[in-house]
Amino acid sequence: MNTSAHKIKAFTLTEMMVVLVITAIVVGLAFSVLSLVQKNMRSIENNYEYQSQIRSLEVALTIDFNKYTSIHWNAKENILSLSSPNKENRYIFTKDSVYNNQDTFRLQIKDIQYFFEGKKVNSGSIDAVKLKYMKASDVHSTFVYKYNDPTIYF
Repeated sequence: MNTSAHKIKAFTLTEMMVVLVITAIVVGLAFSVLSLVQKNMRSIENNYEYQSQIRSLEVALTIDFNKYTSIHWNAKENILSLSSPNKENRYIFTKDSVYNNQDTFRLQIKDIQYFFEGKKVNSGSIDAVKLKYMKASDVHSTFVYKYNDPTIYF
């Protein structure tokens, strides 16, 4: 009887181990790439949220600057008060947020400059504000102003 004619075709143990090692390497690389992609996505999401907060604060300030007739900056308390004969709003600047009567903006302000008729002021009546943010580049800043009512000269 010839036993060589009935030989079963199969992979050797060495060949199977080589395939398993190569598979483990490919899966390890896939997980490390996935980790990098997730890290980048979180970074993009955080950056988008921060930029969205900046835009929201800019819009709120622009609306309020043009809605109220009087704007005063209190440097001691870090409060920006906006008022008109029948309404009042306040912006409170802390080291990690800006609050007003309706919203909280999670922004770290690096530098604030206040202006009245084109000149920098430290406190009192203002008609423009320039904000620079901690996490944003120096190129990006917010400048909000209002057109002065002629009655301020009387």
